[in-house]
Amino acid sequence: MNNDNFSNVMSKHIDGENWNEIERFFNSSDFSKHMGITVILDELENPKCEIANIKPFHLGGIGQNYINGAIISAMFDLVIGLTGLKYSSSGNFATSNINIQLLKPVENNYFYATAKCNRKIGRRVFSESTLFNVKNEPCAYATGEIRIGLK
Repeated sequence: MNNDNFSNVMSKHIDGENWNEIERFFNSSDFSKHMGITVILDELENPKCEIANIKPFHLGGIGQNYINGAIISAMFDLVIGLTGLKYSSSGNFATSNINIQLLKPVENNYFYATAKCNRKIGRRVFSESTLFNVKNEPCAYATGEIRIGLK
C-alpha cells in the first residue's frame, strides 16, 4: 500500500474512531509482522505493544539470552508514537525523540510496553512508556516526543 492509500485508510478509521480497525491495520503491517509486535488499543489513553513469540533476531549480544536493545527501542518508538493517535485530526504525526533507560535485562520470554501521554504543548506531545517482562517487572523506561500536524 502506498503512502497516500495508507493515509486515506488511517484517516477514515481515525475520523470514525474505529480503534479496532486501526489496531488491525497496524498488526497487519509488514513492520509489525516482521518484528513480531502486536499493537493493542483496548485503552486509547494507554496503548500497548507486546512480543509473545521470541525469534532468534530478537536476542542480542553474542550468545546472550536477552532481548536486543534495538528491539526494545523499536517497541518504544511504536508504543510512544501510538499516543499521538488521539491528536491525528491535527494531521500526520511522528515520534521525534526517544530517551531510553534500560533498567535490567529483558529475558527471552514474552514482554510488553504500555505508554501514556503526559502533556500536549502546541504541536508537540510528550509521552512516557514502561516495558515489562513476563513477570510484570519493569525492565526499561522511555520518554518521548511526538510532533503532530506534520505536512
